[in-house]
Amino acid sequence: MSAMAVPEVEFRALEEGDFPLLARWLAEPQVRRFYQKTPVTLDEIAREYGPAVHCEEPTLCHLALSADTPFAYLQCYRNADYPDWAATIGAEDGVSIDFYIGDPAFLHRGLGRAALLGYLRRVAFARYADERRAYIGHELTNGTALRCSEAAGFRRLRTFLEDGIEMVLLAAERQSRRERFLTPARIALRPRPRLRRRRGAR
Repeated sequence: MSAMAVPEVEFRALEEGDFPLLARWLAEPQVRRFYQKTPVTLDEIAREYGPAVHCEEPTLCHLALSADTPFAYLQCYRNADYPDWAATIGAEDGVSIDFYIGDPAFLHRGLGRAALLGYLRRVAFARYADERRAYIGHELTNGTALRCSEAAGFRRLRTFLEDGIEMVLLAAERQSRRERFLTPARIALRPRPRLRRRRGAR
């Protein structure tokens, strides 16, 4: 595979049967550092993700797969559906995305960029057809995530505070029906001192 080739990534909706997998991923060091900073139990995961899995909340939750193997978690939601979050980032328009690679065997293989690009085009912008912009936020110190998001076409907009932590807000525009994006920008995932899942209780 060439340096510029994009690995094949597929997506499927999160299911209750995936909760033990999420529990393992959320305990991985690379996830604990920036995404899930405190230990969580399987019961807590079920309470947090269950409403979204059962379509009782507007967040869409997915797993990314490579060669039929799940390796990452992604979710998206309209900012307008979560006013507190929209106020935090200063953006009432568009869609926000959260993302992490849970399986450490899939790190540093170009799959983060591929997953983010694919999710923007085939899930987030496809589901929210009236939205023109996607946002993602990362800790200022999360250089790996920032580089990944930039490689996927996000650009830095500004910093903001989430739970007292300085974050970088990045955005990608829907350029056309073919989902062309802005020139490279940077990504950053959102840390939270409690279980991260969907906006609202997240």
